[in-house]
Amino acid sequence: MELTYAQAFKRNFLGHSPDWYKVLMIGFLILNPLIYFFVSPFLAGWLLVAEFIFTLGMALKCHPLLPGGLLAIEAIFIGMASAEQVKAELANNLEVLLLLIFMVAGIFFMKQLLLFVFTRLLLTLRSKVLLGLTFCVVSGFLSAFLDALTVLAVVISVAVSFYEIYHRVASDPKFQGQAIAQRETLEQFRAFLRSLMMQAGIGTALGA
Repeated sequence: MELTYAQAFKRNFLGHSPDWYKVLMIGFLILNPLIYFFVSPFLAGWLLVAEFIFTLGMALKCHPLLPGGLLAIEAIFIGMASAEQVKAELANNLEVLLLLIFMVAGIFFMKQLLLFVFTRLLLTLRSKVLLGLTFCVVSGFLSAFLDALTVLAVVISVAVSFYEIYHRVASDPKFQGQAIAQRETLEQFRAFLRSLMMQAGIGTALGA
């Protein structure tokens, strides 16, 4: 079956990211000029900053280089910034940008490996105290060589993956009759993941 131009654009726009993410980014690209020309350039600037942060936060759904680049190009086209200003900012902050790009890319492409390693760690250590101490020590060791933001991003991505796996299993129709028990277990699992992330955060502070 031949694809129409609209179907081809939908399939290739932002790669394999979810459809809701693609629609949201198109909404951002439409909304920004309207806010800039008809409401307030100041508000549009802060909205653009929030959208950039959103693309970084959703790095596990879509690598932020594509949506962030689209937002930057749109800012130049609508007159929010000039190409010379963007070039100057890139030159002044190239080291930070490269750090963010490689950090996010590393997390994105190594997500499955990190999930496997931390899963083995969770299955091996049965004691919560020992597990929390291990996360703290490992995070401190890694943050001695990497920046704390990278280490925390790794731990957060792994925690999100654990939660997605648990939620997928708990949503199985075979367990629908145990809704109350599921909710209680889910809250306990969330608290467990939060405690691990707190231990990792303490470790990054000690190792930095």
